[in-house]
This record gives sequence, C-alpha cells and structure tokens, in this order.
Amino acid sequence: MAGLRPGIVTGAESPFSLRRSTTATVATGGISYDTDYIKGRNAREPFDSEVVERELRIIRDDLHCNAVRVMGGDPERLELAATFAADLGLEVWFSPYPLELTADEVLSLFADCAERAERLRQRGAEVVFVTGAS
Repeated sequence: MAGLRPGIVTGAESPFSLRRSTTATVATGGISYDTDYIKGRNAREPFDSEVVERELRIIRDDLHCNAVRVMGGDPERLELAATFAADLGLEVWFSPYPLELTADEVLSLFADCAERAERLRQRGAEVVFVTGAS
C-alpha cells in the first residue's frame, strides 16, 4: 500500500472540478461512477461488465474526462469498474463507500479495497485511494 496516494475528496480536490495533479502537469477533470451497492442491497442489477465498460468509455470519450471516482460498497464491483477505467487510460479514484457498516466492517472493506487498488496501481494505473468523501 506504500505506493498509493491517499486522498479525501473535498472542495477543489474533487474529481468534479479541475485540479492540478501532484504527479502530473495535466489538469484533471472527472466524474463519479457509482457501482451502486450498499450492504446487502444491489440497486443496480444486473451489474453487466459490458455496460460498465461502455459507460466508462462514454465518460472518457463523450464527457472528455481523464479521471473517474469509482465508488460503492462491493469490492469486486469497484475493482471491475476501476480496471476498465484504468485500461481506458483514466486516472482512478478508488472510493469504497462504507455506508451502514460497523467499525470492523469498515476496516475490512478498506483493507480489501486498498489491496485491490494497489494491485491496479502496480499495473501502471494512476490510482488515488479515497477513504472519505463529502
């Protein structure tokens, strides 16, 4: 986990607005992509990988974003969407959403997601691990 850039998405640092990356000279413009999972409830069914990839391609090509905040409570969904985003050349803000979880469940979720985000970063993706957001 040493290589991850930790971040809390607030104010001007939010991928909703332009910001200067600490590792690049290119402004980042991004949007959130919700995998829509909250503790035992999948509001986005089915979670179709082809649809996910197509929507992320739209974010890059039609919305002209170069970053995406992938958020949700299911680590597998987060990793799938983050991998597609990275493969499309987007900066990935890996953002587990710990809604309605106990403290132990939050720690478990963050540890699992941090490992997944780190694997993605080791593949060469630009990854920001977000542990809180407003």
